[in-house]
Parts: sequence; structure tokens; C-alpha cells
Amino acid sequence: MKRFWLPLSVVLALALGAWWLWPDAEPAPVEPAVGSAPRRANSTTERSPAEPRGRVLGHVLRDGQPVAGARVTLRAAAPLVSLSLDDGAFLFDDVPAGVLYLSASAPGAASEVIGPLQLPAGGRLEGLTLVLVPAVRVEGRVVDLLTQKPVAGATVISASQALRTDEAGRFTLEGARAQTWLDVTAPGFLSRTEWVSLELALAGGRLDVVLTPASFLEGQVLESGAPVAAATVWAEQADGAHRGERSMTVFTDAQGRFAVESAAGGLKLTAVTPRGTRVKGPYLRLAVGERKQGLVLEAGDATSAEGVVRRGGVPLPGAQLAAVDATNEEVAAFATAGPDGRFRFDSLLLGRYLVQVRLGGFVAIAGPFEHQGEGRPWAVDVAEGGVLQGRVEPPSAGVRVRWRGGDWSGPAAETITDAQGAFRFEGLPAEWVSVDAEGPAGAATARARAGDAVVLTLQRGQVIVHLVDDTNVPVTDGMLLARSLETGAVRTHLLLAPDGVTRLELPNGPWELVLEVPGRGRSAPAQVTVTEKGAEVRLSLETSVTVRGTVRDAATQLPLAGARVEAFSGDLGRGTRVSVVTDARGEFQLPPVPRSANLVVRREGFAQQWRRAVDGDRWDVALQPLQGGPRPPDALQFEGVGMVLDANPAGARVMQVNEGGPAERAGVLAGDVVVAVDGAPVAGQPLQQIVNRIRGPAGTPVRLGFLRNGQPLELTIRRRVLTL
Repeated sequence: MKRFWLPLSVVLALALGAWWLWPDAEPAPVEPAVGSAPRRANSTTERSPAEPRGRVLGHVLRDGQPVAGARVTLRAAAPLVSLSLDDGAFLFDDVPAGVLYLSASAPGAASEVIGPLQLPAGGRLEGLTLVLVPAVRVEGRVVDLLTQKPVAGATVISASQALRTDEAGRFTLEGARAQTWLDVTAPGFLSRTEWVSLELALAGGRLDVVLTPASFLEGQVLESGAPVAAATVWAEQADGAHRGERSMTVFTDAQGRFAVESAAGGLKLTAVTPRGTRVKGPYLRLAVGERKQGLVLEAGDATSAEGVVRRGGVPLPGAQLAAVDATNEEVAAFATAGPDGRFRFDSLLLGRYLVQVRLGGFVAIAGPFEHQGEGRPWAVDVAEGGVLQGRVEPPSAGVRVRWRGGDWSGPAAETITDAQGAFRFEGLPAEWVSVDAEGPAGAATARARAGDAVVLTLQRGQVIVHLVDDTNVPVTDGMLLARSLETGAVRTHLLLAPDGVTRLELPNGPWELVLEVPGRGRSAPAQVTVTEKGAEVRLSLETSVTVRGTVRDAATQLPLAGARVEAFSGDLGRGTRVSVVTDARGEFQLPPVPRSANLVVRREGFAQQWRRAVDGDRWDVALQPLQGGPRPPDALQFEGVGMVLDANPAGARVMQVNEGGPAERAGVLAGDVVVAVDGAPVAGQPLQQIVNRIRGPAGTPVRLGFLRNGQPLELTIRRRVLTL
């Protein structure tokens, strides 16, 4: 939390391509597997006899009349395609249970995508109607993040068509003026599955879809030195706006080997052995297109942890418990309390854990507990806590409601409303929390305390957002970050926006919007007040530059392969970060990065070098060999709450709140002033002394007193391991 000026954050697996002139050639069509009969589509997944399949039936209409030969797409685990009959009827048989979406198309026409629809095992969805309307047509192009060159032969599947891009990377997207989905894949690149809004697209509009070269993590899972076969392994984004996003899960082979395809950035590698032991891998940074090999995940000592859970001193039978790793907030094990409140976590690695306790509407957290394998029982004593109850308006069943506070850790505390739209939480701490509700009628956000009767009026205000770069060219691929200026709640929206115009729906109130594009950084924040009347805002990126060059050994003048070249832009904990590695000739090329970005070159055994992107688009680097000494770390890790502080006469002013950190979850805002730590005033104390008092072991709480706009506010925030 000490004040730094070096901007650090994470890589996004998105970027912006340049403007393109579109010739008339059309890409080649590609169809997913279609069933032998026009009215039936068979799943490509292998059928399990124990898993009954379902049926989906309906009709395709246009102007109230049936449409024959319409292309009907069902999106489930894999896209299924069928054609409507003369009476407009369609049928999908042998469909696996789960969530699905449905749409139809014909020449020059398309339906809206309906869904999500829930198909139970062996169930039927019938009476579905897909109405064709005139389609909007958008010219698209698939480009490479690093080179900004077109990707030929990429497969593009949407709700209305499937095709491959031509030599210029072009494709044509057609659909109703509504949301549609888009799957884009190409060999050597990470696949993209995104929703695209065509509501505001112009006829003949333009859309660039950026594919990121795939990065790989390769290694082995061991237990007591022996390979572990059939372990599951995945990588998870560890920081920034994409924190918590996972790669596809893979299984180790007979020799315990794995290869995980992942997005670049700061990552945590995790494995789970067949007997349920969770293996924590290293925190590491992965460059775009990098293949990192030789990783070893060693299963440490895993033993059981037992204890008793009590609420207000009374055993809590039937409670569901989750052991949450205090360092990274990941769930490590589950247990259920018996009639006497006793529980047992199996296959738990040594370390520090928090325990979440849930029973009906009661949710609470206790700890941290040190698990050293000594067999000491955990006394999980949770207080009665307070009650927070309320309702949503208009009354709606099944609306998800959750609260969040700085003292919470791990999976969210949430419930759903009953038939009257009512909700109830028990066990709340005696402090302010943020309450969020979201359902078909809209969303709402409020701050409340236990004992309050909360009414959440579900509303959505529409914000029209125009996205452009520094030359006024539309930005069509990126991410919007929306932060409530009332509660600190943060929403992220991945977007593909034809013509750089999108419609964002947010709960009413004041919000701060920021556009982020990989490598190219972020726009200046724009504040907007969302009401039922709507609002409009324009977000613009700063000027960017593509930096390329070579890296050599200053002593031998030989090229250095595998050197990491990184660009950092934005503020500490809220900026963007992208990196590449040099090839066998020592050459590198970064994607477009902001001219204000800082650049660094690192390689083991050599002193790192820095410069600014604004200094030019060519950087040839000669690294000086190190004469012994430790290798500088790729990342700085510490245990704290995630704030950047500056000196203030009343204590310490919050300059910035790091994305995804405990302080952000607690609702801390930039401009708040820390005036007390654990009840003791800090006015007049040196900044570093205040920082040291706020920091502490991961999983432990710290009680902070703030002044916000002259009004006192107290929050309890639970510390975590943070990475910069």
C-alpha cells in the first residue's frame, strides 16, 4: 500500500485491430454437423446410458406464416443445426440436459436468440416460436493480437451461420437487431466465445475480432516424488479485472504430465489429485504466445482437519462448511456438520484457512485456522450475527441477492428471492455491507446494515457508449469496467461492439466507466448518472505505438532468446500489462501499447532495463550479465488489503483501490481518508507506520476508520496475499 508510481496490472485476452477496407469476396461457409433427417440434429457428444436425453420442438414463423428450410441452431455443449419443415416445425432430439439457446435464420432474415432455456434430463421443451425479421449485416475481420494482421481460415460460428474467414481474415455476420453469440477459433490461438449486440449496428457495419496467440504451461504433478495420473490441472487469472477466470481443465497422463492452454498474464496453477488433494502451484507470469515448460506441482502433506461448529455456543448440525485458503480465497475442501456439530475436512494441505458456514439463510465466516497436521481440533465459533431482510420490487421469485463486505472471503454470500420477492440473510457482521440484486426486471445496489429493511427496486438504465481510439476510429473489441460511485461495486462487461457503439444496462445511480483494450491500455474514466431516461458517454483511448526490437548479450553481442519484454500502463493495481518473449534471433514485437507505457526487459542472469514507449517504436537492447546475486522477482507479493495511500494531515488518503482486492470488495473509494486502525487514531503518524499497521497475515481482519466526504465510516477488511 506504500505509494508507487510504476503502473502494473494484468493482460487481457482481447485487443483492437486497425480499420480495414473491405473487398467484395465472401468467406467460405462451414456447417456444424447436421443430422441425417432435416428435422433432427444429433449431439456430437458421446452418449452415456445413465444420462437420459431430451427433446426441443417448435416452429419458425415470418410475418405470422410458417417458414420452410430455415436454419435452426441450438447452442448447448456443442452447436446443433437443423432445418425447419414445410409447416415451419423443427425438432431436436437426443439433446443433453442443461442450459441452451435457440435461434433461426433464412436468407436476409434472422430471429432473436431465445434463452437461456433449462432442459432437464429426459425432459421436453415444446411450443417454442422463432420469429424471423430482416437481418442486419455486419462486415467482420479476425486479426492477430500481436501482429495486427488478418487471420485466414478462422472458424466463425454464430446463431445464424458458420463459415471460415478468407485470406484477408474477413467474414460476414448477420442477425436480428438483438444480441447474438459468436464463436471464433483458429489453430494456435485462444478461442473466443462472446455475445455481440447488433442493436446499434449500422447496415454494413464493421467489427474487428482479435485472437490472442495461445500460451502454454507444461509440467508434471507429483506426490512423494511419484507421478500422479488422472489429476485435474488448470490455470487461473490471479489479478486484475480478469481475476478468477480459468483455463480449460486438463488431465495428467500416466507419467503425471500436463499441458494447459491459457491466456497470458499473472496466473495461479492448481491441480487436484484423484483422491481429492488440492495442489497449489506457483504464481507465475506468462507472456503472449509463451510456452513455459518444466513446471512441477508437488502434492505436499495432506491430512484431515476436524472440529466442531457452534453458533452462539450451540452446535450447528447440518451446517455446510467450506475451508477457504486464506492466502488466495480459493475453496480447498467441503464438509457437513453432524448431529453434534462435528465436521471433518479430508485431504487438506498444511496452511492457513478460513471457514465459511452456511445453513439456510445463515452465512458466517470464522478463522483463520492454522492447519499443521497436528490433529488439533478447530473450534469454529460463529456469532449469532444480525439479520438483513428485505424485498425486491417489482416482486419477483428467483432473483439472486448477495451481500459483500470487507470481512468476507471466498465464494459470495447469496440467496434467491421467494415468490413474494422477499429475501433474508442471517449472521451478518455489525457493519455496512453492499447488497446487490439482479433479475430479469433489472438490478439494484444499496448499502445496508443488519436490522435494516431493504427495498431493492429493480431498474435498468441504458447507457449508450461510444468507443474510439485516439484517431476517432471505432474500438470494437475490448472490455468496459463500471464502478458504482455509491457502493464501490464493480461490474465488468466483455464486449464486441460493431461500429464501436454499445448499449450498457446498469442499476440507477452514479457510475464511473472505463474502456480497457489489451496492450492499448485504458481510456480516461468518465462519470455518468444512470436513470430511467438513459445516458450517453464517449470513451477514448490514448495514442498507441507498436514497439519492436532485438535483445542481445552486451558481453558477447549474441542474441538472447526467451527474454521477457513487458509493457505496463495505467496506475498501480488498476492498469494493464502485456508481455512477449524474444525468439531464437532475440527479436520481439509488442502489440500496440499506450505511448505513456513503461517498458522493461528481463532475463535470468542479466540486469533488467527500462524505458518509455513514447521514446520510439524501435528498441534494441543490450543486457548486462549479472555478477552473482539473486534474480530480481517478476512480481512483488505482500499481505494487505489493496490500497495505494498518500500522506494526509488526518491520517492517510486513499489514492487508489486495487482491482479485485479486499478493499474494493469492502467498498473503499478513492478519496476516502484512513483516520483509525483497529480503533486507534493515526493522525500525524508517518505514512509507512500507517501502512505497516494495516498490513498483516493473510486471512486476519483489520478494522479501519475512514472519513468519506467528511462523514465517518468504519469497515472491517480481511487481508489477503496481493500481487503487483
